[in-house]
Amino acid sequence: MLSREDNELLTRVGPGTPMGDLLRRFWFPILIADELPVPDCDPMRVRVLGEYFVAWRNTAGVLGLLDARCPHRGADLSQGMSQENGIYCPRCLWKFDVDGNILDLPMEPVDSPLWKVKAPAFKVTEYGGMIWAYLGPQDDVPDLPEFEYTRVDGDQRHVSRFLVECNYMQGVEGGLDASRVSALEKAGSMDKAEILDNEPSHTVEAKSTDYGLLIGTALDADGNVNPELQVTHWLMPFYTTAPADADGILEGVAWVPIDDESTMAFAVTYNPKRKLSKKVLDDIRLGKRVHPQLTEGTLRRSRNRENGFQERKRADGTFVPFADRFRTSFEMAIACQESMGTIVDRSQETLGPNDGAVEGARKILMTAAVDLMEGTIPVIIHKGEAYRVRSYTGETQRGTKFDEDENVRDGINAKV
Repeated sequence: MLSREDNELLTRVGPGTPMGDLLRRFWFPILIADELPVPDCDPMRVRVLGEYFVAWRNTAGVLGLLDARCPHRGADLSQGMSQENGIYCPRCLWKFDVDGNILDLPMEPVDSPLWKVKAPAFKVTEYGGMIWAYLGPQDDVPDLPEFEYTRVDGDQRHVSRFLVECNYMQGVEGGLDASRVSALEKAGSMDKAEILDNEPSHTVEAKSTDYGLLIGTALDADGNVNPELQVTHWLMPFYTTAPADADGILEGVAWVPIDDESTMAFAVTYNPKRKLSKKVLDDIRLGKRVHPQLTEGTLRRSRNRENGFQERKRADGTFVPFADRFRTSFEMAIACQESMGTIVDRSQETLGPNDGAVEGARKILMTAAVDLMEGTIPVIIHKGEAYRVRSYTGETQRGTKFDEDENVRDGINAKV
């Protein structure tokens, strides 16, 4: 468990908070690339880390990201118009370029001191099918994280985003829990209800790495049989991976804070060798992977806290167990995290031996946030190549530490 003070440190992400300052030192996704499809399309209002921004694509197709508040009187620039390589404020018609410079000042003389005003501008780029932002000091830009899915062709991946109605760290912990339960389902050939009633004996180990944590979930086996192993990752600051499946399909999620109490999850499914099959795309459409079905026209999951995560009773009046309301262990884990409230009080929890990944991720983030307050910048922000890892499924040699197994070490190295 954490003290209430440490829980505050871990969960508060607004401007000027230690964790907020740390998260701003990383690139992270803010939109799907198709949401800004063509030059001079409608700008998009984005809320992230407790602040509002406007993302837009100018006449030349160049991306821009500005503080959403017009520096004149604070009108929302996302309600303005992109035209002739600038974005206009809807109220005063001041016009800004992608660097925040003023291009036009209606009704102001050419020698007006207002020409020196700038709108705060931030680094933004299209990468791996998503639009990524960097909100930290603009004179010290980190490496983009070199996830394998960013290096494959567009038809080899599918990306989506959806709302998670709780703090980002609960999302991260849900991703870690979903990976563990999924590993138990696959290795034990059991359904969710059976696991909840009679969880197989297993061991979860978390090993520190340059990028975060390497996590191994091994199912205990009798006699001389090698244990079944699932290896996943937590990558700083808020990325988790799902277990690899038998067909070589890989998945991951970025848990990007909207504010202290809500999160935008960016989910990715990809095949490193070939384009995604019709079956995989159908599974995605049906919510059977890390892309939950959404309420039409929204980013909210159709199974959400407001509707009790859908049906609680069957037509015959019998109760539907919580685990049976979801298509995947991934979505069930998110719902569990949301059921705790928007910011859970971790001073009241009781952790067990298999919660090492959760404890490890918390400790690494809090230590990095405190170190940054004292002037130490995380080394990982300039080691984008460290993110070239993938999940792994297979056996591990009995008596061998999973992170020292040659098959595991080869299996987690991204090949693309």
